[in-house]
Amino acid sequence: MPVPQSSTIQGPRRLLRDVVYEQMLKAIENGTLEAGERLNDDELTSWLGVSRTPVREAIARLQSEGLVEMAANRYTRVASLSGPEHDQAAMLLAALHKWAIDHAGKATADARRAGSAAASTLTTGIDAHDVDAYRGLQDAVAALIAGFNNPLYTATEAAVRGRVKFHAPAAYASIDWNAAGATAGALAKI
Repeated sequence: MPVPQSSTIQGPRRLLRDVVYEQMLKAIENGTLEAGERLNDDELTSWLGVSRTPVREAIARLQSEGLVEMAANRYTRVASLSGPEHDQAAMLLAALHKWAIDHAGKATADARRAGSAAASTLTTGIDAHDVDAYRGLQDAVAALIAGFNNPLYTATEAAVRGRVKFHAPAAYASIDWNAAGATAGALAKI
């Protein structure tokens, strides 16, 4: 008997390690996994419903992005919040975002619309120095960047953006609110 053909359209297949990474990143960003919290492989595999391998691969990626700290035979934990870590990453992210806005015409029309619409809703929060609006602004620019169809640029920006968003609420994080407002305004006009 021949194998039946599915009539449903499926998106591209994704590696389990990428799915686990995204789930852990979201949990770190939204505070489900708190700064300084120890990460136990057994608890994570149970929570995520996967084997140890994709969890370890996701942890390694999060470590390379500065969101997880590891010391051999001692601990694996969510990184501690750091103002200097934010500031260093924010400097690079600002350059990546400036290029994206300056070259917005090269992005798809859908990406330009998504970025612009998202930025338009954030200006009041940025003006009020709301950290969540600042984090949202980073995602709004990322929506534009996705439209360049440049996987290297997208991946680099995502890694730096994750670090900026994570460390933004840290004591002594120097958020340049004027620059954030200018970015939001420029993106909203695209």
